Amino acid sequence: SLTFTVGAIATWLGEAIGGQSGALPLATCLTILFTVCCPQLAKSLSHSGETLGTCLLYFFFATAGAPGLSIADSVKAAFLPIGLFLSLLYGIHGSVLIIARKLVLSTRRRKGKRKDEEESNESIVLPQRLLVASSAAIGGPATAAALAKANKWDSLVAPALIVGNLGYAVATFAGIAFHTYFKS
Repeated sequence: SLTFTVGAIATWLGEAIGGQSGALPLATCLTILFTVCCPQLAKSLSHSGETLGTCLLYFFFATAGAPGLSIADSVKAAFLPIGLFLSLLYGIHGSVLIIARKLVLSTRRRKGKRKDEEESNESIVLPQRLLVASSAAIGGPATAAALAKANKWDSLVAPALIVGNLGYAVATFAGIAFHTYFKS
């Protein structure tokens, strides 16, 4: 009940400060601020918050799939262009990651580091880290965490969630700012 109360207060404050369209982003910002300022209290709410979040996520999935028949026809029609776009997106993104990794490794090797320093420097750009970071950047926190968990890279699950949600937070406020700017 305390978790629900914190969420309700954050939503109410978000509406009061940002209006109806700013309620969700500001409530999210206030909730993150709460977890940063009161980590012990937030930790005690994590179990009930996870349960409430899972229930709401299932509700979202159920309602998002409700008009499924009309969407199925549009997906069939758009499969080729969307598939081509995603192939290009992941192909270019993956190529940039591979090139960036090779540049970082070659630059660090040229500096003449000791063997133990070289190994620790290579751990910065391990392929597993790059794959999870790439997934967080393109697919969001859910896909990145699923990728890390499926491959048993358990130490990368939390960073995947953090990076993906940070991306959502920044992009949400950037999108609202662009909308506000271009609307007028």
